[in-house]
Amino acid sequence: MLADSQRRDMLTAMGIDVYVLRAAATPPAAAIADWLIVAASESAMKSPQCIQFRKALPATLGLAAERIRWIGADGDKGFENVPAAHAYLVLGAALARSLGAQLSATQQNSAVIAVADEPAQSFGSAMARRALWQTLKPIARRAREAR
Repeated sequence: MLADSQRRDMLTAMGIDVYVLRAAATPPAAAIADWLIVAASESAMKSPQCIQFRKALPATLGLAAERIRWIGADGDKGFENVPAAHAYLVLGAALARSLGAQLSATQQNSAVIAVADEPAQSFGSAMARRALWQTLKPIARRAREAR
């Protein structure tokens, strides 16, 4: 069995062109300032449950609070100018489509996108909190890998 470089050298010597797939152009990690974007409606962001969630989220995910950016949707308009990030958490299923419309296909493929109920519903019962944690798991896993 030949090493990959030996195989390429041998094919080149025989006159066979070797094609290599290019990697998708991704922005460097330093270019992405926000690690996680949390998107919610303006009214949900002002609720006491969301304020409590906002305080608990950095410790839950193991991220510094300054790496998490919160953006609000303006009523029915949705989101405008969503910045690039490694992960997105949408609070409220109705807003997921609006966020997806603002992201390019490359951003959607490379980022973790999770959709959860609004915090007022997510903290209502033990079952709802468990569902919220299940939604946060992929983001927490990606955050651990990034460290």
